[in-house]
Amino acid sequence: MKVGLQIVLSHKKPVLDFYYEVRNRFAPEEEYELQIGVEKGRTRTHKTRRQDIFIQFFVVNIGCIRAENVEFEVTGSLKRNKPREDLGELIKTEIPQMAPGQLVYLFRFDDSDLYVYPDEGGGSLGIKTDELQIVAKYNAPPSLLNWIVSMYKRLFGKKQYESKFVFRPTMVCGDLPPAEYA
Repeated sequence: MKVGLQIVLSHKKPVLDFYYEVRNRFAPEEEYELQIGVEKGRTRTHKTRRQDIFIQFFVVNIGCIRAENVEFEVTGSLKRNKPREDLGELIKTEIPQMAPGQLVYLFRFDDSDLYVYPDEGGGSLGIKTDELQIVAKYNAPPSLLNWIVSMYKRLFGKKQYESKFVFRPTMVCGDLPPAEYA
């Protein structure tokens, strides 16, 4: 709703905004037959659901015209745990255009990625204090007025607009959102 309202009321330029969402999903119920004692034939049915807690990140064009040649720059020391340190190919790829209201999924952090663990294994030592900064750089569509306004930045090879987003694990500490059941 906020995205749609912003597009209708916004200025005549592209505006990229970052969003994150904490998800608390439960998979469909699974049944397991567990043997009781040493006798064969005596079993008990155990039912369980797997819980998946994660944070997903999006970028949305909330402006009223399309954003072109969108590039992302990631800085900061916050990384996902091994072996998934890399945030994916989309972060390294230039997006040719994003229409008004278009949402692009960037990446996700699992809940375990937000905690520090000892190298030798074991339980978490606490929440990470690092931060992740994402900068989106982009241009407006070509037009005569836009060409005149952006001429100075284009001479130096820079993008016309820039949006910054900073994420810290402490921003999502606390209670979980309501559960989603599959």
